[in-house]
Amino acid sequence: MRTPSLKKNVAFNYIGQLYVTFIGILILPIFLQYMGPEAYGLVGFFTLIQAWLSLLDVGMTPTLGREIARLKNKAEEHWRLLTVVNSLEITFTVIALIASITLFMAKDWIVSDWLTVETLNVDIVTTAISIMAIIIAVRWVASINRSGINAYEAQVWMNITDIIINTLRFPGALLLIIYADGDILAYFYFQLAVVLFEVSIIRFKMRSLLPSKNLENVKRFSLRELKRIAPFALSVGYTSAIWVLLTQLDKLLLSKYLTLSEYGYFTLVGVVVGGMTMLASPVTKALLPRMTGMLSDGKEQQMLLLYRTATRCVAAFIFPLGLVIAFNAEVVVYTWTGNKEAAAWVSPIMPVFVLGSMILAIMTFQYFLQYAHGELKYHVRWNTFSVLINVPLIVYAATYYGALGVGWVWFGFRLFSLIVWVAFIHHKFAPGIHIQWLLKDVLSPFLIAVAVIFCINSLYPLMVDMERLTLFFSLVTITIFTMLLTSSIALQYIIRRKLYA
Repeated sequence: MRTPSLKKNVAFNYIGQLYVTFIGILILPIFLQYMGPEAYGLVGFFTLIQAWLSLLDVGMTPTLGREIARLKNKAEEHWRLLTVVNSLEITFTVIALIASITLFMAKDWIVSDWLTVETLNVDIVTTAISIMAIIIAVRWVASINRSGINAYEAQVWMNITDIIINTLRFPGALLLIIYADGDILAYFYFQLAVVLFEVSIIRFKMRSLLPSKNLENVKRFSLRELKRIAPFALSVGYTSAIWVLLTQLDKLLLSKYLTLSEYGYFTLVGVVVGGMTMLASPVTKALLPRMTGMLSDGKEQQMLLLYRTATRCVAAFIFPLGLVIAFNAEVVVYTWTGNKEAAAWVSPIMPVFVLGSMILAIMTFQYFLQYAHGELKYHVRWNTFSVLINVPLIVYAATYYGALGVGWVWFGFRLFSLIVWVAFIHHKFAPGIHIQWLLKDVLSPFLIAVAVIFCINSLYPLMVDMERLTLFFSLVTITIFTMLLTSSIALQYIIRRKLYA
């Protein structure tokens, strides 16, 4: 089988991810306008529940991706590959049904004892949660097939499909909401129809990539194969569960302590922070199977060069974008939503969350090394330590200081992790590269971006009393200019190598 182009996969991953991120960012404030902040808060709660459901994955999705990356080119192991896929699909389906039924049964308690509903009809909110239960289960089953498609590096197809699905999910849903005069139930029924379509085509594609079913020893379900992959899956699952706890506990607690309207405003922070994280994920999708394969083939130095180059590329892209938002939080939210109340509420909170997300996007790279080596014990230990420290801090901050306190916990621990933890992982898996990685691949593009944005803001400050269209073009121009300048300086050695190759 011909190996797909890494550059093409990364390019399409970015095209797909940029489209998904920006179409959501562009459309969501219009949802806020037509739904109102309380109904929009319910959409934010829907997103939160989906994130918490990933706790039930217990590492099965990334494990399937690793199994496919290892076995897809080994004809003698194709029977095992098919058996693992079949077994995990059945397991996912059963877990999804249990989760869906549980959420459905808890809907009345959620509405009466957890959410603070002020103006929405309680029966409408209860019905919406019932629909959420079905959507979440179906979409979660689709995730196992997504993992397989990415592991086969069929990422061009996956991104084109995601563009179609998300066009339905956002602009399509917006047209319905406008036509239905902001009916929140119409929104959720439409999302259910979209996710049923999504899971059907993704499963069909995944099955078309798998080896022929007419192989000996292939089983529909094998407990033995599940036991074989269990150690790696449980390691990943454990750390993933901790990750969900660290990144979603604040949102869960704030959904309790904030009114549904305030939670709608806080959802805007989550959209921006999620967008920052998602912009780094295209590289993750392409790098994980490629780094694993390179290490398996004994090409460790080439793998480390790829690792450093990818870090610098992501830094040169993420830092300018994040710093423009952090320096101009209130202006960004007002330009985005046209809602001065939302902009004022979010303005002190957004910068700390965005800065933490920038660090997180870079810090994630150390996980790639551990994943490629198939050794996650250090990752497990660090994440255990992280949850022991973070959970009480998040609970305390959310209870007494609200969203801003949670933001400072988020930023502070990300910075601490970058300084301490990444150095340790580099020492274990890539001795000798840490100082160069930190100074040249991370700090260099950061300082360039800070200097450029500080100078521009000093010469041309942006304020909320300016026209939104003027603010929009100003923000876009500043961001693009900073990205181009940062990239041209930070990536000059790569550009020079290409020019003189």
